[in-house]
Amino acid sequence: MTLTYAHHTNAYRLTTQAEEAARPAIENLQGWHEAVSEIHTWPEYEPQPLRTLDAAAVRIGVGKIYYKDESERFGRGLASFKALGAPYAVARLLIDEVEGVTGKRPTTEQLRSGKFRSITERITVCVATDGNQGRGLVYGAKVFGCRCVDYVHGHVSAGRKDAMERLGAIVIRIDGEYEASVARAKEDARINGWHFVSSTSWDNFKSPIARYVMNAYMVMVEEALDQIPDLRSITHVFMQGGVGSIAAAVFLGFQQRLKFALPRFVVIEPNEADCLFQSAKNNRPTPSEGSLKTIMAGLACREVSPAAWAILEWLGSDYLRIPDFWVEDAMKSLARGNGDIPVVSGESAAGGMGVLLNAASDDLLRTALSLNGDSQIVLFGCEGATDPAIYERIVGSSPDAVFARRDDFVTGLQHADFRRGCART
Repeated sequence: MTLTYAHHTNAYRLTTQAEEAARPAIENLQGWHEAVSEIHTWPEYEPQPLRTLDAAAVRIGVGKIYYKDESERFGRGLASFKALGAPYAVARLLIDEVEGVTGKRPTTEQLRSGKFRSITERITVCVATDGNQGRGLVYGAKVFGCRCVDYVHGHVSAGRKDAMERLGAIVIRIDGEYEASVARAKEDARINGWHFVSSTSWDNFKSPIARYVMNAYMVMVEEALDQIPDLRSITHVFMQGGVGSIAAAVFLGFQQRLKFALPRFVVIEPNEADCLFQSAKNNRPTPSEGSLKTIMAGLACREVSPAAWAILEWLGSDYLRIPDFWVEDAMKSLARGNGDIPVVSGESAAGGMGVLLNAASDDLLRTALSLNGDSQIVLFGCEGATDPAIYERIVGSSPDAVFARRDDFVTGLQHADFRRGCART
């Protein structure tokens, strides 16, 4: 049988050598509670739910499956954890700029009010993006009062480009891959005195912008840690890859809370964009040699974030690269619910469920990941339908239709609880 996926176990996990290499990045990321506390004050902030998928757990043959659902983070128009990082970084940048001019440090509420618009409107932020980061950045620019330029590469869908433009971004498409758009965005920022906003770090998060973005991502992580009923019973945490920033944030959050009794931390990537898998195999940052052509648009990265990789080499236990059709099947399964609450899961969010669905019938994969009836698994679904047309083409239902089924499911549970309460009385 020809395998459609590949698995690698990280022999360097939790070694002293890996920990020492990761220490500078970890130390620079400490203090994220300031970012978490600030974002909790924003009027659009609401904790996003942790779904319990008991019916899926029974079918797959594991104890529990929890799914952190980011499909409505700051509304269905943003629908991604990346709506946390870029806006917070924008706010911090603008606060510093205003303080430099006025000598007084403004609040984010004052920025929102437009009190310092004469200063902030002259500032430009930019990013290279597959969609979600750019949408988050222009949202932050719109809310806090500055200009935004987003750079997209040749594989970014028209729908994602249009969504950024509708929010007010200038969007420049680059002929080439993601890394080409990064290079162009960084060079234009240097020439024009703009601020390049990204979670990718080449200096162990010493530079503030990448650190701001990573610290804001911890809002999602801290929510999940607080929502899990019995944190110490968790045996596996699955996270999709990309350049590695959000996986590093998730795994670090668990490690800081649990210290030594850690679950397995599993990184999932597309077969054609497997830079983290290749880096784990080679014990050093290694570019993917794949085509980068994948429906998992947010994961189509050629190279890792060096700072994130240092954390992942220390904490990541398993690295998987998987085919697109696993993700398509997972998106459909989550949308149907099949006894669980229906979930809108985007292409870059469903990899973890794709692995579990296939582990149900693949003994090699099941054994490699040590999955059994006692396993309790956390999946991070970091985006919803960030391109509704693509989502509907894959799933066969619109995002709105799935959200409607979800609401009907919740209403049905509420009615059932009410009837049980009446029966007891």
